[in-house]
Amino acid sequence: MPVSGTSDRAEYASQRKNLRLEIVGPNIKTVKIMSSPKSRLIRRLLVVLSLVIVVYGGVIGFSRYMGAKFLSAMANMPRPPVSVSVVRAKTMMWPQTLSVVASLESIQGASLSPQSAGTVTGLFFDSGDMVRKGQLLLQINNNVAHAKLASAQAKLTNAKQARDRQRNLIKRQATSEASLDDAVANFRKAQAAVQEAQAVLTDLQLRAPFDGHMGIREVSLGQYVSPGTTVASIEQWSPLRVIFSLPQREIIRIKIGNKVHLRVDGLSKKGFDGKVSAIDASVDSRTRDVRIEARIDNADERLRSGMYGVAEIILKQGQQTLAVPQTAITFKSYGAYLYVIKQQQGADVAMARSIQTGRQHQGYVAITHGLKAGEQVVIAGQVKLHNGARVRIVPAPGALLHPALDNKQGLNP
Repeated sequence: MPVSGTSDRAEYASQRKNLRLEIVGPNIKTVKIMSSPKSRLIRRLLVVLSLVIVVYGGVIGFSRYMGAKFLSAMANMPRPPVSVSVVRAKTMMWPQTLSVVASLESIQGASLSPQSAGTVTGLFFDSGDMVRKGQLLLQINNNVAHAKLASAQAKLTNAKQARDRQRNLIKRQATSEASLDDAVANFRKAQAAVQEAQAVLTDLQLRAPFDGHMGIREVSLGQYVSPGTTVASIEQWSPLRVIFSLPQREIIRIKIGNKVHLRVDGLSKKGFDGKVSAIDASVDSRTRDVRIEARIDNADERLRSGMYGVAEIILKQGQQTLAVPQTAITFKSYGAYLYVIKQQQGADVAMARSIQTGRQHQGYVAITHGLKAGEQVVIAGQVKLHNGARVRIVPAPGALLHPALDNKQGLNP
């Protein structure tokens, strides 16, 4: 009996686990729930998935919290000062100048071509050669011309003998004056024929008209050329003429002998110096401009005819000008600005300031508005700056402090 009672209780407990109460209106029903391996597996998977979600959410939340704390700490951390070089704005004595675009022309230049037609039998230069005045450059076939010259010389010899014979006869009164006159005329005619034949031979040669540099050769041996065929160009490079135009109102300010400073892109930063050599006799009726000529030395032969540059005509009067090195100024589409050093809470701070600029001269720019003499401006290190940035002042290279020292026309502070 005891065994039987225990077995009944175990069976009852097992059945109780699979029972649930279901209330339907006033009635209570006991429904038997069937437990299977599949349902148990689903419950376990749901439990595991819940744990994974909780753990993953905790990790994400913690990482975001730590990221926010890091960004907050970085935002509140003071930035290190930017190293910059500075210079004080100062007033300088600048010569008054007029700036204008100018063209370079050679003092002497020509496009060479033969005077006569024929086949080229000799070329005595190459492209780019330096030649001297009178140097033979090209020879055209002259066989026929030489034959004509020999014939003319033979006729001249015969005419000379006939003239001399008539002179001897006239002394003995054995001939008439008319015969002597005819002999003299024939002699002179023969002389002219020889000179003509020699001129034809000369025209079959092409010689350098002056000392200069040859351009690109345009003909070859055996080529047939005619008058007007371009053989090559020749230019004299030193000195060079600087040609530019100015409005008629400026004529009164320009004088013969005014210094001219020429800057050409890509060449010497020092530029090239010269003087005004001529002022045109009339004003162009269409543009109301007057042409000016200056001459500059080109001993190193870096300049070429046809180049252009910016010419500064330096007038006699001087003018006090507030200026800073050109490297201090940043040009943007909305205007120009620079950084001025100010003291804030015991530290040097760079403050951006809009300015108005004037003309440029020898690496400096004139400041017409927005800056005072004595203020410190940044000339190097602006790339890393922003308005209000703390800075650390370091020595500047000499080339930035004195951009005009290498120029012959330095500025007088």
